[in-house]
Amino acid sequence: MTRYQLAKLVSWADRLHSRKRLQKLVYLLQAGGCSFEVDFVLHHYGPYSDELARLTDSMVQAGLLNEECSSSAVGEQYSYRLTDAAKKQLAEFEATNQGALVARELSGFERQAKELLNEDLKKLEYAATIGFFHNQGCNWQEAVEKAFKFKRTPAVRAALPLAQKVLS
Repeated sequence: MTRYQLAKLVSWADRLHSRKRLQKLVYLLQAGGCSFEVDFVLHHYGPYSDELARLTDSMVQAGLLNEECSSSAVGEQYSYRLTDAAKKQLAEFEATNQGALVARELSGFERQAKELLNEDLKKLEYAATIGFFHNQGCNWQEAVEKAFKFKRTPAVRAALPLAQKVLS
């Protein structure tokens, strides 16, 4: 995943709430055909990428993302916004021929990304987990059963339509 791709996702959200949402959003978009080229492993909260976490942290350190932390009942929650410098760099890159091409390729996923950004976070987690098992070669029913055993909640089953919609 490139800095441009991550910046574009954050710009579509205006404010991207939670690291977990970012992880699930990138996983689902990639599983649905977006060319992020990020490696994911199965983690307690579903698919997780160290590479994506490092990229996010490096963009915060470089002054391209503002990271805000707030405390909640479940712990610290992080949200991200583009800095003014990042917005300027995004616009300058998209004004180039290469930038326009990359922007055009990514724009086909904007509607889906915005829909996923508005989904319930748990549903995203469950859909991404189902998708992970499906991408490991399981049919949809097997993927749901493996996700159910992994997450240990019947709510997983309700996320199947979302997983199918994104990955199909």
